[in-house]
Amino acid sequence: MCLLDSSGRALGAGMLLGESTVLTCAHVVQAAGEEALSPDGPAAQLVVRFVGLPGTPEAYAGVRPGCWVPPLADGRGDIALLELSEAFPGVPGAPLVRLGAVRDRVVHTYGFPPPHQHGVWVNDAELAGPAGAGSEWIQLNSKPPGERVRRGFSGAGVIDKATDAVLGMVVTEYTDERLGLAYLIPVETIVRHVPEVARWVGEPPRPACGPLVVVIGDRDSAVVRDFLTQVRRERRGSPPGRGERLAAIVDATGKTADEVAEKVSAGISTEEVTTVLATNPEDVAVAVAGVDAARAPEEVLTGAVKPLMDKGATVLVQFSGPDSPGVHLARRWESERNARRLDRLALLVEMVEHEEERTRERAAQVGTRAHPAAEVPGPAADLRLRLAALSSAGEHIDPGRVRRALTVTERDAETARRELVRLHADLDAHAARHDELLGRLRAYNAKATDAGLMEDEELAERYRPAMTALNAHPADLVAAAELVEGYIRAVRHRLEGA
Repeated sequence: MCLLDSSGRALGAGMLLGESTVLTCAHVVQAAGEEALSPDGPAAQLVVRFVGLPGTPEAYAGVRPGCWVPPLADGRGDIALLELSEAFPGVPGAPLVRLGAVRDRVVHTYGFPPPHQHGVWVNDAELAGPAGAGSEWIQLNSKPPGERVRRGFSGAGVIDKATDAVLGMVVTEYTDERLGLAYLIPVETIVRHVPEVARWVGEPPRPACGPLVVVIGDRDSAVVRDFLTQVRRERRGSPPGRGERLAAIVDATGKTADEVAEKVSAGISTEEVTTVLATNPEDVAVAVAGVDAARAPEEVLTGAVKPLMDKGATVLVQFSGPDSPGVHLARRWESERNARRLDRLALLVEMVEHEEERTRERAAQVGTRAHPAAEVPGPAADLRLRLAALSSAGEHIDPGRVRRALTVTERDAETARRELVRLHADLDAHAARHDELLGRLRAYNAKATDAGLMEDEELAERYRPAMTALNAHPADLVAAAELVEGYIRAVRHRLEGA
């Protein structure tokens, strides 16, 4: 999306996160001029124009309270979270993912450098590694010749070419025009400055194309009997029942591509399948048996099977033998699909490695004083080995075996990432609670000392066990809280009775 001032001048870009929340650079907001700033920071109003969504109206935006981090002299910070004047529930948000010092990834981005008031793409830029003060940025190199990342791209999402995940936000106020250098603020840094952004950080998007399952063997045993079992296996990780609500089995024997498509429509209401494919394609599962016995097997694949798969449905195709007509085309599609899933898995493993590293660092900072389960699991090494094995499988391994292994490894990586994120949040919460109790205990001890109650034996008998409980390894914060509150009540009683 493009951010404009009141005169319609393009200031830079932004990313929609939630229905009414936009992420951009603080200097983009500042570029609106002094009239857009209050003594305490930005007031209102920027104009937001959606790009590539014809018919979507413009909206106004102001900075969300507590989400304004202006750029420091050395460039650190420079983040703003905006609140739109209205919500846009039908517009998808940017799929943010959190990584550490990413490098060597190929990315693209979309900005609004003059005179391109409607925007322009930069494709095949590369991430070179950490840069900037405190290594808060990632260097972004544009490939000459062609358009490069420059002023006007600030606030734009940097999109991983392989997975469509958003790795960060362009900050181009500090571009070297001669060399074509630019920088991005990675999601990890954005969240550190504006913790509220964490609620929109997740896993990389799944490839839009649905699973293709190639079955070689007898039609009845391989398809009819095990069809829904295979669908459930492919959709592992989805909510129960997904991928089978609209299911059809079609025999392609002697049929043309159009006839197979008609049979699919007859097996599933045409109106319903069209609607569901547009909204919840994972709910659609189709098996096409006897593909090699169709009038033109490859036409059935390209004309009836591929459109369903491209829209996100799960499609199972059955052939009688490994050299049957159409098998090689289906296998090629299966391998291409596996390659896209491998790209996503590689990014997922990087995310797990990063979450493991930052959770270990947090556990070391917190220690066992605030959390009884500060030991961090280490799934990243195993996932990295499994990824390497899958990446080296090559053509000599059945793509169906690779696909099934990918399904299991993706699930394990997603689960590992979520568990590490949860543990990191638990460590933060326990540390914050520990520090809160310790601060309250010390504050009331200082009050007691100032009131001349340092030698009060009853207060001392309450203070010592409370401090001991907080210093225990691990600390039982529930028990410690009761002791701290008991000490505070005793101090208050002494002060009020004095």
